[in-house]
Amino acid sequence: MIFERRRYTTRVGKYDDFIAWQYRRGFDGPFASVLERLIGYFTTVSGPADQIVHLYRYDDFDDWIARLHGLYGVAELEPYFVNVRPMLAAQETEFFNRAPLDALTPLWNAAADWLPGPGAERWKLTQELIVEEHSVSLRPGGLIGWWDAMNATGLAATAPLRKDPLASWVALTGRQHVVVSYNVFATMEARDAAHAEASSAMAGFQEAVRDLIVARETRLLRPVPVPEMSPMFRFAD
Repeated sequence: MIFERRRYTTRVGKYDDFIAWQYRRGFDGPFASVLERLIGYFTTVSGPADQIVHLYRYDDFDDWIARLHGLYGVAELEPYFVNVRPMLAAQETEFFNRAPLDALTPLWNAAADWLPGPGAERWKLTQELIVEEHSVSLRPGGLIGWWDAMNATGLAATAPLRKDPLASWVALTGRQHVVVSYNVFATMEARDAAHAEASSAMAGFQEAVRDLIVARETRLLRPVPVPEMSPMFRFAD
């Protein structure tokens, strides 16, 4: 399986129009085949403004091509593409493999393969819920040392941050030797408390990976509050 991250940055003032066009396009019909592989749509709380992050899980590149690229020739979707594209300032697409440690990828591994569907919701969506995206860029060849250190001390050190893990992936396209993780927190306070709890145990792990790290980046996200766009989350009746 492979994972796709799309980042759409809308032009200033066009975010609401972008979301409105998701409704006009609809969530069934030709577009249903893509939503069958949707992990979620997220908006940025920190980081670039006016950005929407899409996460997907596909069987492989052939599955991605069949589900997504087959839509561009569908006549009934043409108004959607024609109207949405001018709303966008930028679009980025990246692909990832899952991390090689099952403890970091409880939803996708040899024994699990989360897909959207009735009863597949994992978390209750509230206005306070936060998803933390943390990216670590490593020097070329640094992945082996990273996973060795994660096995030795990192899993224990980062456990407070992974009480509700969504995913941990490794870059497949674009910049290489990048590890990105997503963790869910009920509130910003819960996220801050988890980091405080982990800080005392992180010294050994940080020392082991210090010379491997080129850059780190953290962004905070929130699920888009539309059930069809956030299939991992339960909505209030």
